[in-house]
Amino acid sequence: MKAGPNYSVPALEKGLAVLELLAQASEPLSLSEVSELTANSASQLFRTMNCLVEGGYVIKDESSGKYALTLKLFELANRHSPLKHLLRVADLPMQELAWNIRESCHISIIQHRQLLVVGQAESPEKVQISVSVGASFPLASTVSGRLLLAALDDDSLNAILDEDGDYQSMTAGERDVFWARIEEIRRTGLSTALDESFIGLQDSAVLVGNPAVGVTAAIAITQLTASRASEERQQVIDALLRCARQINERAGLTDYAGQPVVAY
Repeated sequence: MKAGPNYSVPALEKGLAVLELLAQASEPLSLSEVSELTANSASQLFRTMNCLVEGGYVIKDESSGKYALTLKLFELANRHSPLKHLLRVADLPMQELAWNIRESCHISIIQHRQLLVVGQAESPEKVQISVSVGASFPLASTVSGRLLLAALDDDSLNAILDEDGDYQSMTAGERDVFWARIEEIRRTGLSTALDESFIGLQDSAVLVGNPAVGVTAAIAITQLTASRASEERQQVIDALLRCARQINERAGLTDYAGQPVVAY
């Protein structure tokens, strides 16, 4: 069988591998350490490291000779809105999800301590359940809201809850249920509720983005429980997880769909 064209660029691949390695390192690395960790000889890496230093992406300590990242990549990344990019790349996977499962799906973020719906893909069916883009909801009492709250560090989470009317009006028992849900979401990466928004509806949401870099959104589906058997509802959740993975892949972010949600 004839092999396809080879479009690899070894020098570029080497440079990208070095940048990713330095980004993960907790302290500066020497040329020999970079060589060992990237499985490239020091002589092969010498020109690569010099190129990255000259480009301003890496700095070499004059006394130790070790290398570390500069803030240039951070500066470049922040010239564009990460959230806008995430929403842009989410459009096609969401359209495909809605078409495949015949259900509408929507994507939401935290805005001004509320859950804000910022995008939707509508079901192709004539009768459908949808959520208006631009609508806002309390965080503590919604599936997507709790998912995004679970991805926050405890200080940020408590600061929001201090001003969340729904949470403040909860009884002690209701707060126990709320915190149990937060822990469950952090453990499973999935937020669900039955008959919460309306009787006969099941809401399911998973995380897209990366909490570590402060770019997170919730992609969710609301479906009629009477219209699907339990195994079909699981298929819908599986499709939702696949969609979230596709979005993160297109955005170039680490996949958190269906994984434990670590609060940062």
